[in-house]
Amino acid sequence: MRRPFFYGWIVLGAGAACYGFGISPAYYGWGVLAPAIAGDLGLDRGEVGGVFGLFNVLSQCVGFLVGISIARFGLRPVMVAGFGLTALGMLHLAGAESVVDCYVGFSLLAGLGVGGSTLVPCQTLAQNWFLRRRALAIGLTFTAGAIVGAGVPPAAVAIGDWREAWRVAAGLATVLALVAVLLVRDTPEQVGQVRDGAAPEWPSAEAALRAAAGEWRAAHAVRTPQFALLLGCGLAYAMPWSALVTHLPLHFDDAGYATAAVAGFISAMVLCSSGGRLLGAAGDWLPPQYVLAGALAVEGLGAGLVLAAEQPAVAGVAVTLVGLGFGVAYTSVPVVFSHFFGRRSFSVTAGVRLTLTGAVASLAPWLSGELFDATGSYTAPFLGLMAVGLAGAACAAALRHPGAPPVPMA
Repeated sequence: MRRPFFYGWIVLGAGAACYGFGISPAYYGWGVLAPAIAGDLGLDRGEVGGVFGLFNVLSQCVGFLVGISIARFGLRPVMVAGFGLTALGMLHLAGAESVVDCYVGFSLLAGLGVGGSTLVPCQTLAQNWFLRRRALAIGLTFTAGAIVGAGVPPAAVAIGDWREAWRVAAGLATVLALVAVLLVRDTPEQVGQVRDGAAPEWPSAEAALRAAAGEWRAAHAVRTPQFALLLGCGLAYAMPWSALVTHLPLHFDDAGYATAAVAGFISAMVLCSSGGRLLGAAGDWLPPQYVLAGALAVEGLGAGLVLAAEQPAVAGVAVTLVGLGFGVAYTSVPVVFSHFFGRRSFSVTAGVRLTLTGAVASLAPWLSGELFDATGSYTAPFLGLMAVGLAGAACAAALRHPGAPPVPMA
């Protein structure tokens, strides 16, 4: 008898759309529109950076509250509320008359809204619906962010007026709220299916996994040494990426590259991260912690190699390593979390991870700048970033499955 169509593919498409179109306009649009905003409102460079920095911190540090809310209310209402906040923030930003309005609209409202609707919810959706293809599902979701992000700068330029661009972003967030209402379902059990679309009577891999390890409670998972090591892994991919995205243009400019060449290197790094997110699907066939270890080592080595970027070929290899390593690690960390601790505690454990690592990783660009100002060189910060990546690789290589939880979830 032919099995019915697996609704998880619809959910995966909806989740990828919500992630890509939910996070990319804010994350990639601010920098493109910042010169026009600064010119109209009289913002200086510090204020431009401060608005985006606070947005970045809030969008990640809200993760713990988002995870708790998902566990309490479910994915759909949390995502709808997040997109609603994003729309309000973008509308407020579109009418901004001062830097305070930018902080309120973009940093606060949009930051909380983007964090509430994309980072934790979309990866939770992917791992809720897939098991054997879990890494591929999460990788496809994250890849949407890079693909849509590549189209944001030309779209913003085509719109022309920065106020109109943020109004368009507000309308897009409203559409995504409707997508969440119409298409998102928290788990396959809600529509009478099981993960991966297997027949309910099959002794699936999920049943074997539960029999061997069970489902962890978040309160127990966060106390394990595996959780602590995974926090280190999260920092090891986030710190080099956030610092290099900020400082590589300046470093390449110091090396004598033309503006177009600098933009090309950064675009290549982002595109390589897109491919890396898909390559993270290797965690479906290999132990995902070892895939993560290799990715962090590659990213770390790339961070060190950019010090020799005076040669274009070396610069190209460096940004390729950084992009690929980051992309694979970005997919692999949530895959390892799901593999170790199960499905039902995922939103909470992921939220705690993003809150803690987001707060610390956001310091990396500032610390790198301070070290450059103190030494007149990027040698110390970039070597430090390489050390962070390699230390994270060692943490990932040391990971072992925690086994059965002390108190399995019902």
